[in-house]
Amino acid sequence: MKPFTFAVIADSHFHPPGIPAQAAWESDASFNDRNRHAVELIAHARPDFVVHVGDVPHPVPGLVAHERALDVAQATYAALPCPLFMVPGNHDIGDKPHPWAPAPTVTEERHAAFTARWGPPWQVFEHAGCRMLLINTPVLNSGLPMEAEQWAWLEETLAVEKRTFVFLHYPPFLLHPDEAEHYDNLAEPARSRLLKMLAGTEAIFCGHVHRFFWNPIAGTDLYVVPATSFVRPGYSELGRTGPGAEFGRSDEDKLGIAFVHVTESGHRVEWVRTNQPRPALPALMPGKAPPPRCPLGVTLRHAWDQPLDVPCDGLDPFRRKQARDDLVIQAIWELGVSQLRLPIADLIQPTTRARLVDLARHGQRAVLFSAELPDAEVLSLLVEHREIITAFELIVPRSWVSRTDLLPDLDGLPPVWISAVGRKTATDEVCFSHFPQPGFLPEEDIDLPSGAVVRISPERDAFEGVAAAASVGAAAAHVWLPRAEESSRFTDDAAVSRRVVEAAIAAYANPEVSVFLDAFLDHDRGYYPRNGLLTRQTAPRPALHALRSLSRLLPAGGTVTRTETGYAFSTGAQLLMAEGAEGIDLATGQPARSSPRWVVGAQ
Repeated sequence: MKPFTFAVIADSHFHPPGIPAQAAWESDASFNDRNRHAVELIAHARPDFVVHVGDVPHPVPGLVAHERALDVAQATYAALPCPLFMVPGNHDIGDKPHPWAPAPTVTEERHAAFTARWGPPWQVFEHAGCRMLLINTPVLNSGLPMEAEQWAWLEETLAVEKRTFVFLHYPPFLLHPDEAEHYDNLAEPARSRLLKMLAGTEAIFCGHVHRFFWNPIAGTDLYVVPATSFVRPGYSELGRTGPGAEFGRSDEDKLGIAFVHVTESGHRVEWVRTNQPRPALPALMPGKAPPPRCPLGVTLRHAWDQPLDVPCDGLDPFRRKQARDDLVIQAIWELGVSQLRLPIADLIQPTTRARLVDLARHGQRAVLFSAELPDAEVLSLLVEHREIITAFELIVPRSWVSRTDLLPDLDGLPPVWISAVGRKTATDEVCFSHFPQPGFLPEEDIDLPSGAVVRISPERDAFEGVAAAASVGAAAAHVWLPRAEESSRFTDDAAVSRRVVEAAIAAYANPEVSVFLDAFLDHDRGYYPRNGLLTRQTAPRPALHALRSLSRLLPAGGTVTRTETGYAFSTGAQLLMAEGAEGIDLATGQPARSSPRWVVGAQ
């Protein structure tokens, strides 16, 4: 088959022209402009087609403003240079049948405006040998004649086996298939019936929740697509700090669209944050940029797979619901990170282990670390899941380094890396540190064991440190991010960006060493608080933007050398880390003289 790309939009919530009549939020006045920017990004990328998964207007059916908002939407989407297909949402045709939903319930009559503007509320079409299945979810469980008609159509359509992508408004579930009904999922019996029918499809794209979620089920990827308009503020509860602008509703870093790149062997979703300006460099253009090739792994010190409670409030005032903050996974895919360094507990915990297996389908593998010798259960898990594990990192006292009996000689055990910690000597008049610092130093006067792990402390140059690790045959190097004293927070995002970019260049120049950033999210409490690549509300910091850009710009081959002003590639490209010629700022994608920046050709 010929590879192709399509775009997915969700929850545009257009308002009529002028000041929104039904808006208690200042950001409502920005929805139409936010959507125009999203359309500009898509138009420049020129995908084969676009699917909108519902909630085109903000005013609900029955209001005069509903039709006027649709006029604005139609005029905006007329700029798309490719076919546009629509799935109805609850703001298009009415809410799902729910006893305490305050908005108008779906009826056959409320489909009229949708059908007149966008066509049938369910449909199927084929592209490059793949089937695109658009389903009307608000009507499910309604008992309306059109619901029975859609079920019959679905059964007939799915009776023919074909590679299939599915588009819904309501997600079937947010955390697990047997969760209780709430405002943001499908109720039974339609949920189980639909999931059974869609088993074996490649991917399902949903809207309605206004935030990214990923919930694979039996090999099918179920994605919830971010909105282009606003963020549902209740889901700020999934972050570990206070919410963003407007109590989370105008947290623009979480708005976005998706480009889905389909090949013969699978699909890759490119998640695009629509609050970013269109980049000046074609190689960074959303929808057209090459797949990211991040040379770094990341250490996930915070829990990344923990279900959290969303309070009973707002649109769901009578029960709590649970969800995961999957924005860490979104960021990992955005960067193209393929190596995740995790505590061994993430393999032992069954639900997290299942997520690791699913992540492996998308190219992520785990390095699992432990400061305890593994027991029989852990050894069995390491062998059983060898295909998703890059290495097992064992952290031992320095006095154990020369021991040969640390682990049994077991068939199928992943490669073992050895890191070391040691006790310190207390000395009067010298501040004593209670914090273990695992990892060898490249210049240690010992024979490093096979699979040694080296640490590159914050005060050490990342490029030189990784090169030194390579020279002594280390298997891995952990580049620590900048930090201040244990009681002071390090907040210099420019310095963090430079450190991250230089670590990536070091990993690119020394591919024989696995290089990891330590860590990924902000460490915003406890000892040595410091900024990372993501805030605790999982919003990107400049370092994430810079690494994302670099991961798309690094040449697929060639060499890199250090210069007085930065780094020079054999391809002619340069990465400037000092004052010099104007280039593309990696954090913004715009022309600038700031550091770090990318230029092609001589200075």
